[in-house]
Amino acid sequence: MFDHPFCPACGRCFESGPDHLCGACLETPMVMDSVRAAFMYKDVIQKALGLFKYQSKLSLARPFERHLFQAFATHFEMNAFDLILPIPLHASKAKSRGFNQAYFLVRNFSRLYKDACGRMPQWRIDIVSLARVRATVSQTGLDYKARKKNLTQAFACPKPERIKGKNILLVDDVLTTGATCNAAAHTLMDAGAVGVSALVLARA
Repeated sequence: MFDHPFCPACGRCFESGPDHLCGACLETPMVMDSVRAAFMYKDVIQKALGLFKYQSKLSLARPFERHLFQAFATHFEMNAFDLILPIPLHASKAKSRGFNQAYFLVRNFSRLYKDACGRMPQWRIDIVSLARVRATVSQTGLDYKARKKNLTQAFACPKPERIKGKNILLVDDVLTTGATCNAAAHTLMDAGAVGVSALVLARA
């Protein structure tokens, strides 16, 4: 796991110096309040995530979720949130892959919280209030502008009343430019969310 120094907005890790806003966040601030990650997306983590996502090595979900929960407890006030939403897959991708890796990373958070705190959390994990309604091309190799265009109107909130007034934590496996989480956050804010942050297993 990595810690300081990093950008307090997007979580980008720096080699040295104090925490400070990165150039990307100064130039184009995200709609999200903050983004935090458990790992850098490189070396053994990158290889393990590839096995998890593309070769269905689902046994990796358990160690991944524990590290992700540790990052959650370290970097956030856990009870500040009302909903935890794994980034959804479009139905076509969900069918071909057979599982949503973001959900597998967070599905046991309530139990992990109870084990750590001795009580159930006030937040709940929600897999229906955010939907991926438009299939998109692969984000691999696209820069931020191209990813943002690719994700235009990709998400929707089927029942915005579930979102209105809520503080939300998005969860995903990997963050590269942040375009996917930011697009989802825009949709949630448009539906009335009061705040959106993101927690990812790894970030570039």
